Amino acid sequence: MSTPGPIPAGLHYRVPSLGWRITVASLRLIPLMLLFIGLPVAVLEFLESHSISLPLSIAVVTIAGVVITALSTARYIAKPNRLYGPLSIASSAFVLIYVFYILGQSTYAFQVPGSDLTVHLAYTTLIELLLLVPALALLAGVVTTVEDARAPRERLPYDYPA
Repeated sequence: MSTPGPIPAGLHYRVPSLGWRITVASLRLIPLMLLFIGLPVAVLEFLESHSISLPLSIAVVTIAGVVITALSTARYIAKPNRLYGPLSIASSAFVLIYVFYILGQSTYAFQVPGSDLTVHLAYTTLIELLLLVPALALLAGVVTTVEDARAPRERLPYDYPA
């Protein structure tokens, strides 16, 4: 393993304090909870209240939302540390597994209550395209982890310019 070189001349950085990162992460936590937990659960409960069978379990969606939100918040707080890369890998891997789970449920058929009409939905292609995002984020997490091990603090002037 090579020793890290000095930060290039002219590049300075200023890492926000831990308290500030926790404050901002807490403020990000609210919309993330609404996006990954509140909205999906509300849609599923709406479907269930209208006697439409659910494509995904409310418990699975809630647990996945909590894990995604927690990992995203921890990742934000740890950004200036070497834990950022491994947390990015964990977050991306979990999202990738969750999207694969959704992919398995991506063909859906339900009968409209009170009629003989059955509606079939297939959103497999959309889910397959969505798999690209966590897959690329997983690769980015691996690269960040390797780079942080090879040259600590090298990315800080770019992440936190002074």
